[in-house]
Amino acid sequence: MTKEELLKAHREYINWLDSLATLDEAKAKASYAEGKWSPNEIIMHLGEWDRFTLKQRLPNMKEGEKLEGFPDFETFNAKAAALAHEQTFKETLSYAKKQRQYIIEKLQQTDEIEWDKIFLIGNSETSIRSYFTDFLEHDEHHRKQVSSV
Repeated sequence: MTKEELLKAHREYINWLDSLATLDEAKAKASYAEGKWSPNEIIMHLGEWDRFTLKQRLPNMKEGEKLEGFPDFETFNAKAAALAHEQTFKETLSYAKKQRQYIIEKLQQTDEIEWDKIFLIGNSETSIRSYFTDFLEHDEHHRKQVSSV
């Protein structure tokens, strides 16, 4: 994907978040399936990974850099779910939207020539383009879950 295609996909994600504003609070806080997260928890999960990426990843995505591996997923995700319980769905949507807008702004400021330079996360090679393409796949997985509500 080109830089513009990736940015467009991230803007479409924000539009999707906006479309969820009409979701009833009770439905937003109810599990979408037995033993699964609620839409509120899913959106907070996405927002928290955006925040992590914004603070811990983006500033260091430079050629040759070696970034720490990912935090423990179970612990990270449990904290995100707990945060979702502390606020309304509208607050969660607003938070997630702001995090993604900040990412879009940072990506817009990054020259496309930088997008294919290789750096490490743990022992895995990646690039800005690859990282944010995977990001969109993660978004889509969770969008399908929320859309089932």
